[in-house]
Amino acid sequence: MNAVSLTEMTRVFCIYIVKLVYLNILWFLFTLLGLVVLGIAPATVALCRVQKMWLEERHVPSIFSLFWQEYKKHFKKSNLLALTMLILGYLIYFDLKFFVQKDGLFNQIISLFIFILSIWYIIILIYIFPTYVHYQLKWWKYIQYAFVIGMVNPLKTIGMGIALWGMIYLSLYFPQILMSIGVSLTFFIIMIVGCRSVEQISILKAQYNQT
Repeated sequence: MNAVSLTEMTRVFCIYIVKLVYLNILWFLFTLLGLVVLGIAPATVALCRVQKMWLEERHVPSIFSLFWQEYKKHFKKSNLLALTMLILGYLIYFDLKFFVQKDGLFNQIISLFIFILSIWYIIILIYIFPTYVHYQLKWWKYIQYAFVIGMVNPLKTIGMGIALWGMIYLSLYFPQILMSIGVSLTFFIIMIVGCRSVEQISILKAQYNQT
């Protein structure tokens, strides 16, 4: 590797870092704009939409304008999806906590079943945003698609889960990482792996429809 290529790689790396920091700031600002509770979902969708365009090497004239446009466009639909996921997560957590505390074989079997459901729920959470920015579906269909994509790509799902756990751990242990680049970098990892998985499913689906 010559000095020119190394310099170019360093330049590109620094540009991406600056962009991720800027995107991280926008995510926090627009989350606060929605009073946090109503701002998290549309801000995350907007963040993922910007990153998807980066991965597709499409020109983004203004990151702020695109972020604001996607935030407004998906405000209602993304919050409806987030509310559904929140309710599902609460039910799974409540049921698991309830049956784990009970004795008896039947309760143990139910606890095991709910534990499996919790793993499926985590898989859906991992793929829900790459699925959302890739497809135009009814809001409840995203849950189904995210689950199928995650189950069809087990190695990628496991690898992404490990990477996300590491990023969450670092962000909680070092708050400065969370505030500077933690959110945008975490979702960039999700988008890199998730979009490839989604595209793979789309190709398989197209091949199936042709047969």
